[in-house]
Amino acid sequence: MQNILIVENDITLSKMIKDYFSHKNFECNTCSSVDKACSLIEENDFDIVILDRVLDDGDGIEVAEFINDFNFKTRILILSQKSRTEDKIAGFEVGADDYLSKPFAISELSLRVNSLLSKQKLKNSHSLSLGPVSIFPKTGEVILNNITSTMRKKEIQILACLFKHKNHVVSRTMIINDVWSGGSEIPTHTTLDVYIRRIRIFLGDNKNIIKTVRGFGYMASVAE
Repeated sequence: MQNILIVENDITLSKMIKDYFSHKNFECNTCSSVDKACSLIEENDFDIVILDRVLDDGDGIEVAEFINDFNFKTRILILSQKSRTEDKIAGFEVGADDYLSKPFAISELSLRVNSLLSKQKLKNSHSLSLGPVSIFPKTGEVILNNITSTMRKKEIQILACLFKHKNHVVSRTMIINDVWSGGSEIPTHTTLDVYIRRIRIFLGDNKNIIKTVRGFGYMASVAE
C-alpha cells in the first residue's frame, strides 16, 4: 500500500483529496502546517507528499527542503495557487518532482501521482567511491559493504566533498563553503563537527575512513 502525506491548509480540499486516494487504497495522512509536516516526515516513510505552498505557519517550500534533507526518495508534488513561472521554478529548485496549479481536476492529480509512483527518483549516474563505500550525492544513496541505504542531504554533501578530495586534508572552512554555498545560514565549525560525528556513526565499522587532522580539518582515506 502506497503511503501519501497531504499537506494542505484548506480543510475541505484536504478531505476531498484524502477521500479520493483512500478509495484508491492509498494510506493517507493529512496536516496543514510546516511544523507538523516535518514531524510526520521524520516519523513515517512516505512514498509521496502532496504539498501546498501556503500553509498555516509558512511556505511549503520549507517542507520540500526538509524532505530532501531527510529522505531523497520521497516524491514531492506541489499543489498550489502559486502558479507563476518563478513559483514553479522555486519549487523545482528545492527538489519538487512535479508542480500542479490550482484549480485542478482530481483526475489529473491522480494521473500525476501514479506517474511519479510508477518510477523511482532518477539516480545520478555520477558516484564517488572510497574503499567499501560508494555514494550517489544527488539521490543520497550510499552503498556500504554491498548494502544500499540513504543519508541526509547535508551529511552526504559533506561526505562527497571529502571523497572528491580523498587523501588530502580539507579544512572546515572549505567544507562549509562547498556544502552551504549560497545559503542564508552558515554553520559554525562546531556544528560541522556534529555532522562529521553523525557521518561516522552512519559508516559504522568504516568510520575511520574519515580522519580528523587536528588544527586543519578532515581527510577521507581508506582506513588502516
